[in-house]
Amino acid sequence: MPKLVSYSYKRNSDLLEIQAIVEDAVQVAPATATEPPQFGSALCKAVLLWYEPISHANAPTGEEIERLLAWIPKNDWYAIPPIFSDDE
Repeated sequence: MPKLVSYSYKRNSDLLEIQAIVEDAVQVAPATATEPPQFGSALCKAVLLWYEPISHANAPTGEEIERLLAWIPKNDWYAIPPIFSDDE
């Protein structure tokens, strides 16, 4: 199950952005002649449609978001690429 990192939204919008660590999200090693490809966890983002525009009265809580994580389909998560500096 994904592990919640953060979530955000704008008031009066019905979009909710969630960031979480998702297992088996990115390929970390290619397939070989004898082994299948290997996958690892990655920081990912999903954007969900909330049931109505978000206001003070119906703003999602961390607990509600945690419960939603198990129901987000694997295909709805997008890996967030790592940030590299020129020094690396």
